[in-house]
Amino acid sequence: MLLSGCSDPKKASKGNFQAAIGHWIEKNPPCLRVPEGTIKPAKDSDAEYPRYVDASPLTAKFAIESRERAEAPFAALVDAGLMTVRDARISIKAGIFDNTEKEVPVHAYELSAEGKKAIAKTQDASGLKSMSQRFCYGTPTVDEVVQFTEPAEMMGVKLSQVSYRHHLKDLPAWTENAKLRAAYPQLERDTAKSLDGKAAVVLTNEGWVHEKESGL
Repeated sequence: MLLSGCSDPKKASKGNFQAAIGHWIEKNPPCLRVPEGTIKPAKDSDAEYPRYVDASPLTAKFAIESRERAEAPFAALVDAGLMTVRDARISIKAGIFDNTEKEVPVHAYELSAEGKKAIAKTQDASGLKSMSQRFCYGTPTVDEVVQFTEPAEMMGVKLSQVSYRHHLKDLPAWTENAKLRAAYPQLERDTAKSLDGKAAVVLTNEGWVHEKESGL
């Protein structure tokens, strides 16, 4: 990330804008959301894992295809080493208005050791418990500010619209997994060598900041 050194932090310059945008985006990398399961136990807990996919025998083509779509991202995460899968059986409610239970076969998906490390890193960076449902990857880095508009007053603040180029560095090896890239097309897009971005920067008492850090 380019630093503005001893220059005026309130000056409208490529260096100041690059620093402001970089400060925000490096803390907000792209993420893959862990899919929800298709079925839950009758006595469900607050535990995030395992996540279950119904493995009951199917004959209808549409039902088989629907299950395959639901299971595809799980299978890709397993292939990439982020999750594990095992056959299991759980008790579920027999019906919406029926308090009795029945046992069904399921595929139980858990975080692998590698997956737990990826989730923990994500939580540490965000401080949010909800991030236990995401695998974030890479560190967004601004390569250059291409152009910016003349700063102007808007909504009581001075701001500028900035176009910039960036890329992700420090990518984990699992982002190269072919099955994961097929299940999550965003991976191909996010890991390109150069990406175009746009953002507004806002002038504060201490200098320029990304619009999302300005409190607007």
